Amino acid sequence: MPTYERVSLRNLRVFLKLSIPEDQKHILSTSNLKTLWQSVIWAPYSKLFLIRENGCGVGYVYIYCYAKTKKYNVGRLLIDERYQNRGLGRQALLWALDYLYSHGAPRVLLSVHPDNAAARKLYESVGFQYCEGHYWGKEMVMMHRPEQPEDPSVCACQPNDPE
Repeated sequence: MPTYERVSLRNLRVFLKLSIPEDQKHILSTSNLKTLWQSVIWAPYSKLFLIRENGCGVGYVYIYCYAKTKKYNVGRLLIDERYQNRGLGRQALLWALDYLYSHGAPRVLLSVHPDNAAARKLYESVGFQYCEGHYWGKEMVMMHRPEQPEDPSVCACQPNDPE
């Protein structure tokens, strides 16, 4: 069972060593260092968690929660290449949803690169739906609500929401 701990000086080296396969790098244009920098810049609203399993760093999840503007996002989810295809991404995504909903999220947004079929399949399997016509840069926006609206074309995304 994975555990989640805030990235800090104590575990920074483990976080920075996480990597993905070469064939996935074109769909994740952000480095671990940039993710770390963004989590510091957007503090206290952003939180960066190292995912561990059996004491080993296996990935990270970066979330953003700002109650004042009702922005709750899963900014990034990365599972190290040595630990992919074991269900850890799904467990981390469900953990992130639980975390954000327990902190008042009415909905959770994330973005996905159009070429990232594995991520799209994962997100859809836990209830995320596309927000038609909404993009963050080149990435498509997806939304999750605890209870899906009756009309799937209804999307509360804002076209210019920052990542």
